[in-house]
Amino acid sequence: MDKRTVHTTRILTWSGLLPFVAIALIAVLAAPHWLELLLTAYAALILSFLAGTLWARHLLGERTRPRLLIASNLLVLAAWPAILLPIAWASLWLAALFAAHLALDEPWRGYGMPGWYRRLRLSVSLAAIALLLVGGLVGVGLHD
Repeated sequence: MDKRTVHTTRILTWSGLLPFVAIALIAVLAAPHWLELLLTAYAALILSFLAGTLWARHLLGERTRPRLLIASNLLVLAAWPAILLPIAWASLWLAALFAAHLALDEPWRGYGMPGWYRRLRLSVSLAAIALLLVGGLVGVGLHD
């Protein structure tokens, strides 16, 4: 893969983490309800996008386990109700689902992916989980 594509992929991936930073900030700052809904929906959509990696790996023959297809769909369905929860609880729920996806996806194992991409996926996934946990735990603590 050429350097320009790698660079673009890194920029887009890390930029996609910005709404997760906003979720953590909203835990301590007041925000309008519509913004909380948008950020929760964004996190759920990103999880749905990532769930597609399980399908891709199965269909490309890298990991032919039908249970990954089922798990992918279950993750998406489980994320959907998060938009109805208060943002703190939605953040905690989505953090658990992102962690479940990470465990199923196993970017540290390779499965034909280049090393730079595996490290990027692992780093950004862990950062998203951490930001969701911060937003959720701080938010729950402030509102209880």
